[in-house]
Amino acid sequence: MATIILTLVAGISTTAFMILWFWVVREKLLAKQSTVQSAASQLIVCRKKYLQAKDELDELDAQSILLRSQDIYIQSVRLYNQTLRKPWNRIPGFCMGFFGMSDKESSQKKG
Repeated sequence: MATIILTLVAGISTTAFMILWFWVVREKLLAKQSTVQSAASQLIVCRKKYLQAKDELDELDAQSILLRSQDIYIQSVRLYNQTLRKPWNRIPGFCMGFFGMSDKESSQKKG
């Protein structure tokens, strides 16, 4: 009887640990993905404003904003990838369908 109780407690605690582990990793990666998506949207808007700039002064301002927006996007992709590569995030992330992003390919596709 004692063995059954101990096995049951071990099974429940292991299951609870696995559920909590996957849940925490999912929340963390979804937050990072949201940051990347927000940065990508901002990058699209900045590219459009840059292309629509009429005079030289507007173009210089739009270009500096565009470069800053590109840097933010690249940084957010790298932070997402770093989070995903951490050993305690990699296994649950892969099981839940999170994969690495390429900052160069994604920024070119979005614009």
